[in-house]
Amino acid sequence: MHEHIAGLAENSLPKARKAKSGRTPHAVGLIAAATFILLAFSGCDNTFSVFQSISQEEKQIGADLFKNTAARAMADDSSNYYVLLGQVVWRPKSGDSWDVLSVNGSTDYFAAGLAGDGTKIYVAKADINNIFDGIYEGTYTSGSSADAWTWSPVGDAKSDIETDVGSDFYVDWIKYVNDTFFVAVHNDSSKYSLFYYNGASFVSAGAAVSGIDAPLVDIVYDGSSSYWLISDSKVYKGTPGALAEDSTASNPDYDHYLLGIASDGAGRVIVSRRDGYVYSYDSGAWTSITVKSSTKLGPLFFLTLPASTPRILVGKGVSSYGYMEYNESTSTLKENGKDFVSTSQSIYYSTITSKQVQAFWQPVHEYDATKITLFILLASGSTDTYALYRNDYTISTESWSGWTAE
Repeated sequence: MHEHIAGLAENSLPKARKAKSGRTPHAVGLIAAATFILLAFSGCDNTFSVFQSISQEEKQIGADLFKNTAARAMADDSSNYYVLLGQVVWRPKSGDSWDVLSVNGSTDYFAAGLAGDGTKIYVAKADINNIFDGIYEGTYTSGSSADAWTWSPVGDAKSDIETDVGSDFYVDWIKYVNDTFFVAVHNDSSKYSLFYYNGASFVSAGAAVSGIDAPLVDIVYDGSSSYWLISDSKVYKGTPGALAEDSTASNPDYDHYLLGIASDGAGRVIVSRRDGYVYSYDSGAWTSITVKSSTKLGPLFFLTLPASTPRILVGKGVSSYGYMEYNESTSTLKENGKDFVSTSQSIYYSTITSKQVQAFWQPVHEYDATKITLFILLASGSTDTYALYRNDYTISTESWSGWTAE
């Protein structure tokens, strides 16, 4: 780092005529100032200082298609990763080169949604004006050309949905959860509805989630018996076709306050809000956790590795963005990279802090038995940084590698 700062000082010298000593008086002053700064740095305690972090960061080199964009969803099959941008992009799990996916024979489309079941992927396809075309199921065979996938429509989604909500509607997201395919939409009247595919057609997921005023955020399965859906105001639970408002006491319902939902797959559900609270449902009751008072939160994720230090990852919706790690066993919050288990404070953490978290995601299939991969999906907001990073957990050392740009 010292050599780097000295180099900056030298390179910043004006291109003026030099004295016999080889330096202008102004240059001598600049070098003296730089020397003073270096001495000051060397005398500082740089334990988690900004200078230590900067000096240890690694320059991130990723795919240009992840610059100045938002990564909105991910899916995988046994061979490839898929990411939802304006279109769907893909790469082999064993490779590092990303490309636009040809969906049903075309790369000239807008992708309104992406989902996967681990074997097949699903794309909600629209034209460049976001006029919905249909939902297509893709199965990968082999190779890298457009004909490496076979495509077929999933029912007649366009006709089924417009019969219910009208012809002018837009897909907000799609998701494949516990062998059930869901589609969230809104129409020109800003009425929001959730549908699911019953094997023959797309039908309403429940009267309580048909034509409501609040945007639908996300849906999960608790691993026990119920699906849990949140709008930005209410929690819903039940089975496909019969989702209803949750009436459990002390639930997190609050107009325009709900932001994220996750499940551990063993009966527990958590919901984040914009007032700094995470609400946890377990054994039939809701309890609240103060993650960070009066702070808008975001997407959630259960981080179970290492097993000795499980955490909840919580997106931070305030201007600094990034995320926090909440350690439930000690009721403590880790933020700003300090004491994170999922990344080192020194590996380009500044890139994560300046971006809005869209989601955390782990693949259904791990192609490498020695490690487990976690992805963070971001709105990059800049042409100089990236919207997708991965973090590899090495099983033998029980440690995370730190975030690396895709």
